[in-house]
Amino acid sequence: MKKVGVIGYPIGHSISPVFQQAAFDALSPEARREVYAQYERYPVPPEELGSFIEGARDKEWLGVNVTIPHKEAVLPLLDRMDAGARTIGAANTIVNEGGVLWGHNTDAEGFLRALAENGYEARGRNAAILGNGGAARAVVVGLCRAGAASVTVFGRDLDRTGAMLSDLQRRSYRTTLDAAAWEILDQPEHGPRPDLLVNTTPIGMRGGPLEGESPVSKHALHPEMTVFDAVYNPVQTPLLQLAQERGARTIGGLDMLVYQGAIAFELFTGWIAPVDIMRDAARKALER
Repeated sequence: MKKVGVIGYPIGHSISPVFQQAAFDALSPEARREVYAQYERYPVPPEELGSFIEGARDKEWLGVNVTIPHKEAVLPLLDRMDAGARTIGAANTIVNEGGVLWGHNTDAEGFLRALAENGYEARGRNAAILGNGGAARAVVVGLCRAGAASVTVFGRDLDRTGAMLSDLQRRSYRTTLDAAAWEILDQPEHGPRPDLLVNTTPIGMRGGPLEGESPVSKHALHPEMTVFDAVYNPVQTPLLQLAQERGARTIGGLDMLVYQGAIAFELFTGWIAPVDIMRDAARKALER
């Protein structure tokens, strides 16, 4: 049996083992003989990251998924990176190819698949992003690839936000990228009127310090808007509830979580991911 899993610190909150194991259990007999694995959580403190990654070169490992706080820290430990990991500056998936560790980032593609699944076409649209961390960078990259007309990123630290966007703008994306102060969000007469609003912050996350809160007030929302919350627990976040009350279209973070995981599964195994099975397992895990 092969080994695969997710590393982070802490890691007990992750539901990746639930829906990833469901995917491995759904493999055909032929596929199971080749790549069947037990998907586990691995709590890895920062000081142990190097030794853990080195051990993942062993032939029994298919690879690992990576979450907070290691997505950026793993990059110097890898042998190669795909274009996504290089552009986003973070890896959430590491694939072991005969002892050679490849870093991938499936967040941007997972985000775009979630949009498409819900019938949203980003090309030519104007988007607003809440937050300026790694998840925000992945979302911005995804929207640029999809041909969005403009993306405005709202962060608490304008200097950090501006530096992130300057780096991405140099990559010749045609999308117009701007940074804006968070306070403008609740002043729609002064700020943009986006077609798409994406929350990449943990505001509203169950168990977090701002559980039960929305990152914006109702004044930042309008009926013609699509609101995407990358927070997946709870499924119905305070932001999504507020957006629905305002008549906006809503998309939850569970689809992005499952799609980025499905892409990782395909990288690990070479087999098509059973997305419906993974989504059903993830939903049941959240219900529990």
